[in-house]
Amino acid sequence: MNFLDQIELNCQLLESPLYRRKNIKVTLVRADQVHRHISGNKWYKLKYALLAAKQKNIRQLISFGGAYSNHIHALAYAANQLQIPVLGFIRGEWTEDNLTLKDAKSWGMSLQSLTRSQYREKSSPEFLQQLALAYPNSMVIAEGGSGRLALKGVAELMAAIEQQLPYLNHLVAACGTGGTLAGLIGSASSTYSILGVPVLKGGGFLEADIKALLRQAAISEKCQWRLDLEGHYGGYGKVKTAHLEAMQRIESEHNVELEPIYTAKMWRRFDELVQADYFTAGDSIALLHSGGVQGRRSFKLMGIKE
Repeated sequence: MNFLDQIELNCQLLESPLYRRKNIKVTLVRADQVHRHISGNKWYKLKYALLAAKQKNIRQLISFGGAYSNHIHALAYAANQLQIPVLGFIRGEWTEDNLTLKDAKSWGMSLQSLTRSQYREKSSPEFLQQLALAYPNSMVIAEGGSGRLALKGVAELMAAIEQQLPYLNHLVAACGTGGTLAGLIGSASSTYSILGVPVLKGGGFLEADIKALLRQAAISEKCQWRLDLEGHYGGYGKVKTAHLEAMQRIESEHNVELEPIYTAKMWRRFDELVQADYFTAGDSIALLHSGGVQGRRSFKLMGIKE
């Protein structure tokens, strides 16, 4: 059996005075537990790209991410397990004590820095052509792992969620590049809605990106969905004291470990929406824990310990 098939998805019923008072049932989808290093949604987003690379005898994988990228971390480990060389282009500069990239290097990933202006051109035809010439017989995996094959993998996550939670009304997930949300939307039952919480300021553009991903994969929207743009709390990668305090309250109440960039922002925003009666009494709601807890190692504030 391929190691990419050896996973099990768990769900955790959440108890909270807030949820009881609002008469809603809330379940946490523990995608963070599917693998120690290929965490959460990254497992599903990378699965079919990695299998295709192996089947086609690709000489090298190439991808992109920030210095604390969960995607880069997961891809480095997975490529190591499949014995495929991998090159990571990293946005900006980083220090040698960066634990995410230290892990990636230990698993054999080659790292190159791109300036922020260069990084913005990573998807341009000119840049991709340069990569094709410099690295023949290589496969480029987009930032965050998003793409047509990612949607196929996320469809398996959606199927596992529906199997375990057949009476769901809403699914709530953090949103970065839109790949996970597109996969969920393209494979969900039509009987409930999906709420995406972009973790970057001005994330409204993700609606068009998500629809473009669905078109590229020749997949239609299977359910109602929308984006809530108030869950960025200052912007991508911005973590203020108030947010860390909110994250720690959630962790303490539910005995779960989060990371501050994605899952904590999604969950904080969800609780605000519950307080504001966004959901209806009797609703059954799932929150997707999309993993990435390795990223919290970079946040030594507020007494967060590893």
